[in-house]
Amino acid sequence: MTPPAEPDTQRIPIRYWIWLLGAAVSLLGDLTMSFAIGWSASHYGGQVAGLVLLLAAAPRAALLLIGGAVGDRFGAPRVLLVSCTAMFVVTAALVPATIAVDEPVWLLVTTALVVGVIDAFFLPSSRSMPRLLVPPAQIPRAMASFQVTGMVFAVIGTLVGGLLVGWAGLTAAAGFDALTFVVMIVVLALLGKTIELPPKATLGMFRSIAEGMKVAFGRPLTRTLLITMTLAAGLLMPLDILLLPLLARDHQWSAGTAGVLIAARSLGVGAIALRILMRGAFSRPGMVAAIGLFFAAAGLFGLSLSDQLPLTIAAAAVSGVGVGLFTGHVLPLLMNSVEREFQSRLQSVVVLCQNLALVVMNPLLGTFADLDGVGITGVCLGIGIASALIGLVALTRPVMRNATVS
Repeated sequence: MTPPAEPDTQRIPIRYWIWLLGAAVSLLGDLTMSFAIGWSASHYGGQVAGLVLLLAAAPRAALLLIGGAVGDRFGAPRVLLVSCTAMFVVTAALVPATIAVDEPVWLLVTTALVVGVIDAFFLPSSRSMPRLLVPPAQIPRAMASFQVTGMVFAVIGTLVGGLLVGWAGLTAAAGFDALTFVVMIVVLALLGKTIELPPKATLGMFRSIAEGMKVAFGRPLTRTLLITMTLAAGLLMPLDILLLPLLARDHQWSAGTAGVLIAARSLGVGAIALRILMRGAFSRPGMVAAIGLFFAAAGLFGLSLSDQLPLTIAAAAVSGVGVGLFTGHVLPLLMNSVEREFQSRLQSVVVLCQNLALVVMNPLLGTFADLDGVGITGVCLGIGIASALIGLVALTRPVMRNATVS
């Protein structure tokens, strides 16, 4: 496994970095807003907080496929611009609304519903932008830069959210989020004429969605990548929000220690993303992605077996390396496996599959973690075994082993 000498190591176009700056600033605002809504909802208890989060997720999941079809029909940059403008209007309107009526449940519910609807159109178009801005061979490095930036801004977003909410609650968070969308709107307006759009979809809405589903699941490589990613998402995406906090509690460690474990896993992902950004992806990305699942499995085995904090931190980092190897090579392969005119519809399918996997696996893994005969360590062991099996099956697929990013 040696990195290619060219053209993967050539410079990424400047327009991508301009877009990434806007996307990162927008992400900072989104994370701040998400923290503020969750914090405000938690004031009314767990049931209300859960309802608010559900009402944000439900319309997003229901409308994702339509959002992807709209993105391919009218152009991802145009749909993204409209979505960002809508989010600016919503967040800007929240400032006087919260000043006038404070933060009642009906306002939180309404905000969650509206944001969920906008996200269904925003996410597919946003995730398809790298494919429109960067040549196929440079997609791995572009996605790696997005991962690194996202990791840094995720940490900053939580800190900024805490400071703003502590200062002026949802009012301050909404105002800050509105300003970040202004930045994104300006960036999209500047880039609008520099992006060569693919041929737009001309079919009716439902036929366009059906065509996108056919492309996503009808092509051997795309289908294999989607299935593998969905299975891996259900097993590995709950690590930060569910499994590592439960593991820390099981060992009677503090919340700060749980944060250290999550940070160690994130650093593992970030290390791989930096390596891809600096030197490019490996020449056999499909094979490396499958091997990444073995690294993730090794980290989960370590989490299930060790009760010593230093070893547990190391195991969390190894699991992060595995996740980084997997996502850092699967995402570019998936993006390059279909033509540019299908990108928004493909991304809507990807996001939908990941959300459905989490809907199923989060409560299932939480239930098993509460069983006396299994516990959180048994769950980690089971996930490790399942991850290794998925990696093994992926390696048996020639279409996965022989895939390239170009």
